Amino acid sequence: MSRRRRLRIPTFLLATINIVFLWAGFAAAQPPGGLQPTGFWTFDGSNLTTFPRGANRLGYMVSVGTSSPLIAETQRVEIGFVSTTGPTTADRNFLVRLTPLSEGHSPPQAALEVELPFRVPQNTTQKTFVRHVPKTSFGNHYEVELFENGRSVTNAAFEIGSPIPRRRTLSSVNAAELRWKLVWVKSSKDLDIQKQSLDALIESTAIQNWDTDALRASFSTATQSGRINEPSVYTEPFAPSDLPKDWRAWLPFDAVVFHLDDYLQYQQEQPSWWKPLNEWVNSGGCILIRGMLPGQIAQTKASFDAPSELEPKEIDQLAAASLESLHSDAANFSRRWQVNQQINQNLAELDTNGQTAALTIESLQRKLASAFGYSASRVPLGTKQGMAAYKQLAGVIVLLPAHEELEPMEVIDWRTTQSLLNFHRFRLLRRGVEPMMGSQRFYDWVIPGVSQPPVYSFMGFLGLFVILVGPIAYRKTTRSGRSYLMFLIAPVLAIATTLAMLTYGVVADGFGTRLRARQITWVAPNGDAMSRTRSTYFAGIRPSDGMHFPANAAVTVFPDNDERSWEDRTNDRFELRGQVTVTEDDIHFNSRLLPSRQQKQFVVLQPRRQFGTVRITDDSEEKKNRASVQIRSDCELPLETILLRDRVGAFFTAENVQPGQTTTASQVSQLDASKMLGEWYKRQWLISSKISRTSDSANQAQRRRMLTETFDLINSLRSATNMTSAPNDGLFENELQQRMQLGKSLPNQSFIAIADLSDDVPAIEGISIADSIHFIMGELP
Repeated sequence: MSRRRRLRIPTFLLATINIVFLWAGFAAAQPPGGLQPTGFWTFDGSNLTTFPRGANRLGYMVSVGTSSPLIAETQRVEIGFVSTTGPTTADRNFLVRLTPLSEGHSPPQAALEVELPFRVPQNTTQKTFVRHVPKTSFGNHYEVELFENGRSVTNAAFEIGSPIPRRRTLSSVNAAELRWKLVWVKSSKDLDIQKQSLDALIESTAIQNWDTDALRASFSTATQSGRINEPSVYTEPFAPSDLPKDWRAWLPFDAVVFHLDDYLQYQQEQPSWWKPLNEWVNSGGCILIRGMLPGQIAQTKASFDAPSELEPKEIDQLAAASLESLHSDAANFSRRWQVNQQINQNLAELDTNGQTAALTIESLQRKLASAFGYSASRVPLGTKQGMAAYKQLAGVIVLLPAHEELEPMEVIDWRTTQSLLNFHRFRLLRRGVEPMMGSQRFYDWVIPGVSQPPVYSFMGFLGLFVILVGPIAYRKTTRSGRSYLMFLIAPVLAIATTLAMLTYGVVADGFGTRLRARQITWVAPNGDAMSRTRSTYFAGIRPSDGMHFPANAAVTVFPDNDERSWEDRTNDRFELRGQVTVTEDDIHFNSRLLPSRQQKQFVVLQPRRQFGTVRITDDSEEKKNRASVQIRSDCELPLETILLRDRVGAFFTAENVQPGQTTTASQVSQLDASKMLGEWYKRQWLISSKISRTSDSANQAQRRRMLTETFDLINSLRSATNMTSAPNDGLFENELQQRMQLGKSLPNQSFIAIADLSDDVPAIEGISIADSIHFIMGELP
């Protein structure tokens, strides 16, 4: 009996230990921070997998989850490791490989294979690794493999994500780009009215974008947790403790909504996620601050030292226009509602969440009545109520006032905000580049004279061939009575000429690797900066080591659109574009993304903490007629030339300003400053900005005129939103052009300078840099 008891006790303990370890493994497979499922940062059943499955003989468990957006964004991948046998006894080296599946990515030749190496240190029980991966295709369906020390830990790969229907891909892409995506930061200050505010957001977008799906969306409401998942709007609620600590994690979102009291508190306390959040804003993100009471207006505005982005008059005009458009959309919505009997019939059959059809229709009628009578219930937002918009580098911060405490945001609040943000609402327009198809703007920044047919040289070779075959060879053979030799001489000379042309074409381009880059660094008054670099690479021989980009950067491939639409590409053979390896130290593209004798472009967005700024040291003596000022540069790079403008609008310039140096800047007239900016503006563009290409045929021109053919997603988005003034090349390029174009000039209390490229811009060691330029611009402290 005692022996049986001794045998049962170890068995019971072993079972208990196994349960504990399995529970620990399950916990490790969950996303950190207690995030809710089915979000852009979080993981549901389709985008999370765990190694191993079934009986565990590995001694550990590894979970792999990917962020869920289908569109081409920087994708967040979280890897969770948990040891099931206690702390690890040695360092363990792993690699996760994500291989795109053909039925889950479009266009067919746009996807990247991803490798994520990570090391688990000795004495580790549980650890989470986060990587942010460039994504260049639509879709999230991958085959996932786990390797340890180069060997697969399972016999079969697991799948993650889900297939996408080819016939609906393009419509899904357009809908995803137009969808407004927000983060709602939870607050105890207005938790009771959070749902009312978000329900108003649903109503504002449903009335604006009416169709069958929008009608259905208008009957839905936000969940109790604050999540919205509708065709035109998406929100994800987060507690402050769950916000990410990497600026790239914010990229899939359009705006973040804070309560004013919380925002001012975080501004003072500077939590660990505060810097990454501001880096995202510097790159073009938007922050909406709700709940500012009338008594807080003066104190709140004093805490923002940035100049207002919009004049008060312009803000008031946008507020009035938003109210007018709300009435117009509501009237159109109501008219179509009444005449469309089919929709009425469909709605009569609905039974959503236990609601009867009558209650559903009554609910919609109340919403329409509210929209029509809104002006009578409350004055729309505007500067008199305290509304303001501030510019933080490429981003925008908007203050949304409340008339009384615990007042929810209403439909007009959301509509006014959308009008105020304009093209800042759309991430594609903020970036100015999409990596799936690219555009003809690729040719605005290429390496001149490289990878182009040497037309005049070839004409010379052909002329020499004609002379040798005609006047020389023919005459010589005819005089000697051996004209039959022309049947031999002509082919030999033709082959020799062809080989000479090919050899010349190869030798003329060279066998080395070249780079042409345009870097724009936008500096904040506190010295932090964000840089956008557009780089064109050419390799005579493909570099075996590929390209290495900074670890904290967001890298986007800029393809050459060869005038093939998305519709044309859907039936192409599926093929990977290349492979990207992301570690803690860098982002590595393999050599397949830089094939021999082709120009390839990449756009890199990168935060630069404490880059440094320029200041006027004797700014107390502000006079328009002063001949010079003393300036000091704390920038990390020497400034070749700098042009600055003080508070009263006077221009000053200096050359060869070294880091940490104080120097004298001489005043110049506005005309001379405009000429200087004009010369700089010319330097950033090619003389011939497009490589010579075959003229379009009538069929090609006709195809481009067809509305169903999509050649350029950026122009497609601008067309869908009726934006004629939206930027083509992103916010950084747009701001640079605004500051440098003649007649616009620099804003007061700002500067612009030219410097060498930053050391981390070249992605290949020993590369030859030619025709590059680095603009540094910002506001003076």
